[in-house]
Order: sequence, then C-alpha cells, then structure tokens
Amino acid sequence: MDVSLHLQRASLLLNQGRVNDAIREVKNALSQEPDNGDALALYTRCFYDQDKFSEGMEMIQKAIASDPTESYFYYLMAFGCYRLDLHQKAIHHLNQAIQLAPYSAEYYGLLSMVLLDDKHFEYALEKADTGLALDPENITCLNARSMALNKLRKTDEAIATMQDALSKDPDNEYTHSTIGWNYLEKGKHKDASHHFREALRLNPDHKGSQEGLKEALKSKIAPYRWLLQYSFWINNKGRKARWIIPIVLYFVVRLSASLMRINESTSIFGGIIIGLYLVFVITSWIINPLANFFLLFHKDGKHAVNLTERWTAITVVGALLTGTILLIAGLNVENEQLQSALIISAAACWLSAVSLGDILYPISWHHDGKRNKFAIILVGMAILTILCCFLYFPAAIIVGTIYAILFTLNNWLGIFR
Repeated sequence: MDVSLHLQRASLLLNQGRVNDAIREVKNALSQEPDNGDALALYTRCFYDQDKFSEGMEMIQKAIASDPTESYFYYLMAFGCYRLDLHQKAIHHLNQAIQLAPYSAEYYGLLSMVLLDDKHFEYALEKADTGLALDPENITCLNARSMALNKLRKTDEAIATMQDALSKDPDNEYTHSTIGWNYLEKGKHKDASHHFREALRLNPDHKGSQEGLKEALKSKIAPYRWLLQYSFWINNKGRKARWIIPIVLYFVVRLSASLMRINESTSIFGGIIIGLYLVFVITSWIINPLANFFLLFHKDGKHAVNLTERWTAITVVGALLTGTILLIAGLNVENEQLQSALIISAAACWLSAVSLGDILYPISWHHDGKRNKFAIILVGMAILTILCCFLYFPAAIIVGTIYAILFTLNNWLGIFR
C-alpha cells in the first residue's frame, strides 16, 4: 500500500481514539520510508496520546533531522517539553516554529499556555492576542486569553472570551475545562463542576477535567475550599513566593504572638494567634487526604479517586482515629509508664498521618520523586517509635526524638521542593 494511504488511515484512526490501530498503520508507513517526517510526526502524536512524552519527543527529533525547515515538527517538540514542564525548551522550540511560520495562530496559543505556567500573565495575554489577530476563532488562543485575563483579575473580559469560545465550538472539552478552572479559582465550585462534567461528557478521558471535577467536589468542604483559594493565590505570585510567603508568615505570627505576650491583658491573644496558625498549618498538611475520604462516599467522587488517593485517604483517617483512641486510653490509665507510652504512640500516629498522605500506591521505593521515599522512611520511624513504646520504653524516647526532628526538617524543607 502507498505510504500516503497508510498515513491517511493512521490520522483517521488517531482522531477516532484508536491509538494502537493508528500506530500499526504508522509502522507500516515507516517500514517503507523510515525517514518520512509526516509518519514520524503522527507517531509522536500517538505517543503523546498515551502520555508517553519522552518517547514521542524522540520520534519528532528524528523528523526534525529529516526536515529542519518544517515548523510543525518544532511545535510538536515544544508540546512534549510543555507537558514535561521543560518550559524554557518549549519556548525555544516554539520560537523556532514561529520563525518558520509566523502566521500560525496555534503556535502563539501554545506559547501563551507555557507563559501562563511560568506566571508571565501579561506576556501570555499578549501572545494569545497575537494569535487571535491571525485567527479569531483559534480555540487554544481563546482559552489562553481567558486564563490570562482571569489571572490578571479581569473577570468580565475573561468571561466574555470564554462565551466567545463556546459560541464558536460548544462541544470543545478543553474550553469547558478552562471555564471550569476559571470558576474554581474564583471559588464558584458549583459552576466549575457543571463545566467539568460537560467536558467529561464530551471526552471521558480528559485528565484536566477529571482533576478539576475532583477539586470542585472536594471544594464542598469549606476548609478545603479556603485552602484551595490560598493555593491559587500563592501559586499566582510565582515560584519564589511559594516558599517566601510561608516563611514570612511564620515569622510574622511569632513576632505578633511575642508582642502580645508582653502585656498580660493581651497575652491571651498571642496564644490565639499561635493556635490559629497551627490549625492552619496542620489542616494544610492533611486536608487533601481527608477530602479524598469524603469523596469515597460521594456518588461521583468514589469513581474519580485513583489508587493512591483512595489508600492515602483510608490510611490517614485510620492513623488519626488510632491516635485519638490511644490518647483517650492514655488519659484513663493510672500506670505512668503505660500512660506515657500510649500518649507518645498517639502523637506518633498523628504525625504519621501527614507522611501517609505523601505515599504513592502500590507502595514502592522506586517511585519517582524524593517525597515518596521520605514519607516511607518517616512512617517506618513512627511505627518503630510505637513498637519501642511497648517493648523498651527508653529506646522510644530516643527514636521518637529522632523521628520528631526528621519530621520537622522534612516539612520545612518541603516548602522549597
């Protein structure tokens, strides 16, 4: 069969969501012409559709080598970089694509999306507007423009842009997902939920909408909704703000509490400030698995949580309940050593709840990222502390102290990760 026919069939199959069948046709084309750029580009799209971005980028690199003047190849390379959070490389490849084809609105749309992730909201809006000047109906540019306007607090313009996008393509899941996230950032979780559901009706596998719907459902819980708004706010401030603001907040709270305690009449307010701060910090540590536990009993949410979310929810709640039972038991026994053992065990259980929320399932030391490894170590230390409490109490003091130090260091260093 002619190579062009294989590629036509592959493109049709890919658009129908039949990725494996599309790959088979692409391989047939490449067996005849191993350096065919169009075939390599289609193969890249197949990999991307399966979330295999590194493999796809290897394919498109071959396509670029075969024809370095084709702008679309650089666009596909940039898309892979964008999905792997390699933003500077994505911008570099998009600039190459735009240099070769300066009148392609889609290239400006993706560039705007990358700039949005880098918190360059004004620049992102400028690029989206440039793309819309070339093609007023480009959905990527319209979505990017709405997101940029939303981040810049230009709500009315953002809504108008989204209405324009929906009027042009009412069955576009990306547009509904963008609107959903915009509403979610504004604290309107019911409106957000409506658009995420519509996006999933159009494409049940759309991951951005799946995550968005979970966030919208969890936002029914007031503390989670408030902390989500704080998360949006702090992330919009830029990457450095993610660790600068918590540190500044900590020192402001300490200073305020200290000043309040100087005067006896205001000392109680110093205690209240410290108490509220601790509630805020502890809630931020465990609210996500607690909200996921709520989803386990929700008619839609129970189907949305993945394996890790399900088991972290169960184990975190289990650790908190176990700690509470141990504390109650400790407060109701007369033997001092047993009482101390039960109270220390309760504290270890409560602290382990934070680490249990960071473990990936199925449990494996080989999961990517240091966070999972730290969590496994800390949970192991908590279990060892509890065992020592009842087997050899003096060792529990030593192990428990080391555990508390590691727990504190891990959570402080987590601000910078």
